[in-house]
Amino acid sequence: MILERYIIREILSPLAAIGLVLIAIFSGYSATRFLNDAVNGLLSGQTVAVLVLLKVLIALEVLLPVTLCLAVVLALSRLYADGEIPAMEAGGIAPGRITKAVFFLAFALALLVGVLSYYARPWAYEKIYTLEAGAGKDFDFAKVEAGRFYELGNDLIFFAEQLDSDAKQARNVYVWELTPDGRKVTFAEMARQEDATAGRPKSIVFRNGHHYILTTTANRDRFIDFEKSVLPLTPVVKPLEYRRKAAPSVRLASAAEPKEVAEYQWRLSTGPATILLALLAIPFSRTAPRRSRYGKATAILVLFFLYYNFSLITKTWVEKQVIPPFPGIWSVVLVLGLLVLLLVFIPGLKSRRAIRRAASSRRVGT
Repeated sequence: MILERYIIREILSPLAAIGLVLIAIFSGYSATRFLNDAVNGLLSGQTVAVLVLLKVLIALEVLLPVTLCLAVVLALSRLYADGEIPAMEAGGIAPGRITKAVFFLAFALALLVGVLSYYARPWAYEKIYTLEAGAGKDFDFAKVEAGRFYELGNDLIFFAEQLDSDAKQARNVYVWELTPDGRKVTFAEMARQEDATAGRPKSIVFRNGHHYILTTTANRDRFIDFEKSVLPLTPVVKPLEYRRKAAPSVRLASAAEPKEVAEYQWRLSTGPATILLALLAIPFSRTAPRRSRYGKATAILVLFFLYYNFSLITKTWVEKQVIPPFPGIWSVVLVLGLLVLLLVFIPGLKSRRAIRRAASSRRVGT
């Protein structure tokens, strides 16, 4: 296993470097989505950090396979360019030894990707939905701007024509609220934010206004005047709406709904696809001595994103019942398997036979 360990070690170096760079880039991209809400007082800095970490955790099922593909190409291309792999082949070492080393590493990483997709993905989505549903608790008059609409969770929208950030007061305030029976629209001439104290949550106190309560279940619309009304900003604890991305994989395993079937197939397919993509990177790494290896990296990136996009398209087709659930997403994985068979294993068998014939000829000549 000395040769296999050497190849694995050569792959691990670019794997770690590329992985850290991709995670950093994706973290920055994810942060930009939430930083605007943080600046506007809708999310705290701690909540933004947690949301970014959860997004990265979900993205690892894609970032790890593409990182492994690039690492395999860059590492093996260097060995080809420096003449190490040609020297191995000249010494009678079959290409299957290289394939075996890549397979061992890809199998270990595929187990991690499979666990992330099967268990961590739904858990992370559930946490994200919970944090987004409770976004209103971080709302702060000191950070919002007049004349803008602010969405506090999924069922509350706030708007103020004038704001005094220092005094945490607002004039001509409108609040749109989704209720179980319809809609509730509140208008107030004045509003003041009160911070949380012992036994009392953060809230908005309205003065001199009206409630417009509009019902969709019956013709019982109401108009209510008030001098004072209080809106607590601590969200009411209630069960989250069912979303398939946050559903446990065990539940999706017995589901028959096309959207749930597509989600379950996606979670199962990431592990096998990681192995196949890593093996497919081997023929893309063959480079002539003293030639650049970065052109091969571009080629494997194109192949990976073709696979990823076709997987997303197939997932959407299964959800919309354009194609049957079986083979569904597995059809794309099967195409990958066919490419691995044609480009990796069949040429490997031919090379092994050629090496054996050459060795036999040398023995006969001796």
